[in-house]
Amino acid sequence: MTQKTFTTWALAALCSLGCGAAAFAQDSSALIDALVAKKVLTAQEAENVRADLVKENAQTNAGKLQLSNSITSLKLYGDIRLRYQYDDKQLQVEDPAIVNQRSRERIRLRLNGDFTLSGGFFGGVQLQTTQASDSGNQTLGDPATGASGFSNYNVYISRAYFGWANDWLTLVGGKQANPFYTTDLVWDSDINPDGAVEKIDLVKAFSSLGGRESELQSSSPFGLSLVAGQFVACDNNEYAAGSDAKTDVWLFNTQLIGTAQVTPNVKVTVAPGYMTYTAGNTADFNNETAFVTTKTSNGVTTTYLKSGASGYSSQRDLSVVTLPGDVSFKVCGIKTKFLWDFAYNTQGSKRVNDVYGLTGLGTVSGHKSQDDIAWLAGVQLGENKKAGDWSVLANFRQTGLGAVDPNLNDSDFAFGQLNMQGVKTGVAYNLTDFCIASLTYFNAWNLRSDLVGGQATGGEKIASLNSTQTVQVDLSLKF
Repeated sequence: MTQKTFTTWALAALCSLGCGAAAFAQDSSALIDALVAKKVLTAQEAENVRADLVKENAQTNAGKLQLSNSITSLKLYGDIRLRYQYDDKQLQVEDPAIVNQRSRERIRLRLNGDFTLSGGFFGGVQLQTTQASDSGNQTLGDPATGASGFSNYNVYISRAYFGWANDWLTLVGGKQANPFYTTDLVWDSDINPDGAVEKIDLVKAFSSLGGRESELQSSSPFGLSLVAGQFVACDNNEYAAGSDAKTDVWLFNTQLIGTAQVTPNVKVTVAPGYMTYTAGNTADFNNETAFVTTKTSNGVTTTYLKSGASGYSSQRDLSVVTLPGDVSFKVCGIKTKFLWDFAYNTQGSKRVNDVYGLTGLGTVSGHKSQDDIAWLAGVQLGENKKAGDWSVLANFRQTGLGAVDPNLNDSDFAFGQLNMQGVKTGVAYNLTDFCIASLTYFNAWNLRSDLVGGQATGGEKIASLNSTQTVQVDLSLKF
């Protein structure tokens, strides 16, 4: 091959690379200089090649997206879900204003952007349909949200956060994904809390201090992390009248997450935690928990107000000990997981009697020990990652009247109501790597049937159900 022919091929290759990848074209100067040094190209021919690369790059979409120099990586992704949902509910006391059955078509859109910066900094944003914190579902043509007549849908900020991390410490601030190991017994998976989070990998932290980081991390089958969160549930005016009216409502949650790799195929996770609130007025929560009524005891009449009203706090008397966990292993090569969750409100009696006002109202017998406890046990087979994958899940749960915060628990199971027990089952199948079809069924019934005259018929009716059934048929597309 003559030098002239080689030069022609070199020019063609560089130009074609310039058309296909601007990033490569920008870094091609070293290659051009090398060709000049080896006398394959003359100085004039090299300049012509550079000019051709610049021209070709300007005529394509390559290089049109400009990123800040501080960004080291950027990931853009999201998902769209189409859902058909059928609900059936039977009340303890029938209410003509409530329709017991409903079917609807729904859509959910989520758009995500995660980025990392130099120096250990990172962050992310998420936009999604609907404003409710525990659901991104927009019912198609829903007149209640002004969506009938093909109206457009609103999009809201569901995450906006940034943080800093090193090998063993992570600090995050803003509206962020739930950082805790949990199930939907206590935390709805859609909720993104607002505030600050600190994560400490205790194994890495102590091994780093001891100067044996690589040795301990590679040999230890155990993991232990501490996660702490301080979240703003409601910001009140500190100059308002009344202690609760001027006290901000904060949720404090702390959890230890321990893991043990028992065998190459068996892993155990246990995550004890504790969560509590400051007692201030709350408004605009998903399920307001206090209601308007009066109760007279020993000649003293007390008025119980709806959450957000002056002088009352619906987040009072919540000091909850939690203990979720799972055992993961394989059965005939299929990933399998036994999981559980447990919650106990140490102030359950006060919450049931004072916040919900049950004692002495109608036929209600007042607080019972089962009101303080919520628990879940279940199994999951398979996973959904690529085309042809499938999974099956089933769990049973009981949620006592005073056990958890109804603003945080799963809004799909029994519509988020308390004093319920029942099953959740589901199956999912990957049609492609990015498209999943799934079917989920919920069947729940009341834990106590003697609440007629109390919360079941007054205020916000957070324990008004005898039974519920829900069917959800989903088609999800990830991009």
